[in-house]
Amino acid sequence: MAAARANRMTALAAALAVAAMVGASFAAVPLYRIFCQVTGFGGTTQVAGQAAAQAAARDAAVLAKGTRLITVSMLGNVNSSLPWSFAPVKPKITLRVGENALVTYRATNFSDQTVTGIATFNVTPHKAGPYFVKVECFCFSRQTLKPGESVDMPVSFFVDPRLTKDRKLDDVTDIALSYTFFRAPEPQR
Repeated sequence: MAAARANRMTALAAALAVAAMVGASFAAVPLYRIFCQVTGFGGTTQVAGQAAAQAAARDAAVLAKGTRLITVSMLGNVNSSLPWSFAPVKPKITLRVGENALVTYRATNFSDQTVTGIATFNVTPHKAGPYFVKVECFCFSRQTLKPGESVDMPVSFFVDPRLTKDRKLDDVTDIALSYTFFRAPEPQR
């Protein structure tokens, strides 16, 4: 009897451990995304509201002529499961730190079906991620394109003027903003 009870307890403990591991694997991606957004880890950008964007614009107006310039390169990629093309309309811009910028990416659905995609993004060098602030971005929501449809997708951002005070970023003159589109999972019904 004692051996049978010990076996049941061992099986129950093993089942609970497996359930905990499965649960942790499903929670890992959203928890990692939240961690990256809060800390800027891995080149994750910050997100600003309208008030922050206006404050940055005021800061930029105060900055003296000849202020530090940053060149931002836009990159676009598409996962092979998504029948789209996706690329920046203009691949590179140069702006003053604190200056608001608006860039556009163009996506085209080459399939004969309506397809929904979702983008992930990052900034390199990673240490610049906390200073790269997106005000508006298509990456915050799912994007649905009809067969053969092309759309322009804007991104509004600025490089936080505090970057100039961070000595670890003195060598940063170029930043790459990269997006990768994936086929969005079907919504649960």
